Amino acid sequence: MKKTFIHLAAGATTALFCAGLISPALAADIKIGVLVPLTGTSAIQGKDISRGIQLAAQRINQGFDIPQKDGSTIRVDPKVLGGEIKLVIEDTESRPASALDAMRKLVNVDKVPVVLGVLSSGVCVPTGQFAQQAKVVEICSSSTSPELRKIGPYLFSTMGLDDLMGRAVAEFAQGDSGGSTLATLSTNNPFGVGMEIQACQQLESAGKGKCVTKVRYEEGKSDYNADLRRTVSQDPDMVMFTAYGAEARLLMQEAYQQGIQVGKNWYADYPSLWITDIEKTPEIGEGIKGLEPGSAGPAYDAYSADYKQAFGESPTSVFGSYAYDSAMLVALAIQQAGAANADAIRDALTPVSQNYAGVTGDKAFDEDGMQKTESYRHVIVKDGKLLPYQK
Repeated sequence: MKKTFIHLAAGATTALFCAGLISPALAADIKIGVLVPLTGTSAIQGKDISRGIQLAAQRINQGFDIPQKDGSTIRVDPKVLGGEIKLVIEDTESRPASALDAMRKLVNVDKVPVVLGVLSSGVCVPTGQFAQQAKVVEICSSSTSPELRKIGPYLFSTMGLDDLMGRAVAEFAQGDSGGSTLATLSTNNPFGVGMEIQACQQLESAGKGKCVTKVRYEEGKSDYNADLRRTVSQDPDMVMFTAYGAEARLLMQEAYQQGIQVGKNWYADYPSLWITDIEKTPEIGEGIKGLEPGSAGPAYDAYSADYKQAFGESPTSVFGSYAYDSAMLVALAIQQAGAANADAIRDALTPVSQNYAGVTGDKAFDEDGMQKTESYRHVIVKDGKLLPYQK
């Protein structure tokens, strides 16, 4: 792997010490791998995910009372096992191939028992399959393809899968617009295809409409004008938009140039995947509505305040909070198991998840290690920001 961004050594360690995120007494006792895009099209989101895990590690290493649904707390202190949490952070470069290389390093060289982070199903599926073969736990905090459910008992997800989001965004779009015809514009990877399938199934099974056009665009192109023309060719009442970072910006920019009124009838799943990418050209996304996962409440507000104190700015996406919850679940699993090996963590994760009061809501795993439920917030793009939306 070309880039090891935080191996808790040399300059990276010093930076974390200065930020107050890692104790100077940190020992290589409980290694946790972190796999995130710190470069490439999803670097902004990857930085946020990394920070969420770093904040959790700081709290755990200092001794933290983790809140439970029943109102109690559990004090997790890794020192009872002889050491503290050590993060080994690797860059996926926003590419599945690089992510797999990084995963091999974390497992084969760093010998981590668990890997956190992992943005996008296109990365989580191959790295999860590798982790399964290596019998290492992977918790994907920002990956949602139903394919994850099939991988095996070492893979977990702290974000609801596309069957939950797909149904929710289709219901939102139809209820908000009153329309009956839907076009989908989705990246051609497990995440995008899953969103398309679930949204169309929901709309059609509910008897409220049908998908008239399904466009799956290829990542990395320099021109999406033809894809956009196909998307609106049937004059749909609604468009469901699935995209990442810089590519989302290019798609919206070209739609704007074509005169496609995205603010009229476009609905996005996970708009925080690209909202920071349109800060300099907010007009291209003005009026797009969407769904954001996670619950807005006191727990998230407290997380945001502590995040800002630690890093000097507010969270740049919702994904860091999901990663934070994944790290807290690992700490609870280690505490309950009394050991930090992969099998012990795997066996304890589902039981401890049932009572954990997450920053992002209910984090209970089902029998496949996936989320039982998910919370969604209605948002709208105004002046390049995501604001609460109510019709």
